[in-house]
Amino acid sequence: MKYIHYDGTLILTGDLIADAVADYAAVLGANARTDTVAIPSVGEDGSVTRTTVLVGPASELTVSTAPDDELEPEDHAFVRSLRDAALRAGPERPVDVDGGHRFVGADDPALPDDPALSDDPAEPHDSGGPPTDRP
Repeated sequence: MKYIHYDGTLILTGDLIADAVADYAAVLGANARTDTVAIPSVGEDGSVTRTTVLVGPASELTVSTAPDDELEPEDHAFVRSLRDAALRAGPERPVDVDGGHRFVGADDPALPDDPALSDDPAEPHDSGGPPTDRP
């Protein structure tokens, strides 16, 4: 479980969901775009709900670890929808100082993310620029 800290509010959600929201915010910021996102979250009473936030270049959100919960929401379709929206957001990709993968769990929790959004030079990457010699 993770918390998304957004405008003084703690949003409790699953690990993959929280990371995907941060990934999407980074892509939107790189492309000077905004979007609203209805995040699957856990309400104060323990019920699964949605919390809608505005995400974009001016968003100040952070993600931190929360106590684990056996009712942790994981919504691979939601992660996939953010990944697909990121592909449509524009050609720019954020600087990836950590070297991690974006949108992990979009297709399957055991598989890596979409190669088109990866910053791994060994994987194909469509930057919107001219074609490269890479396969």
